[in-house]
Amino acid sequence: MTDCPECAARQVQVEMKFDPNTKHFICKKCGLYATREQVSDIKYRLNRRERTREDKHDEYRDWWQSSKKEKQG
Repeated sequence: MTDCPECAARQVQVEMKFDPNTKHFICKKCGLYATREQVSDIKYRLNRRERTREDKHDEYRDWWQSSKKEKQG
């Protein structure tokens, strides 16, 4: 079983059911219906977006700390 990437993005862990006839995963909570590759692509895009958001926060923090040092010195 795999976790639903759409529900996990909302901080909810829901396992998806695999339908062997259609070879798709189905989430009973949000209704996501996707192949293994599509689930993998969604997880990749969500992880990439999170890293980008964290990078922006890190850049802002670095900028903020450097400006404080310049103001003190």
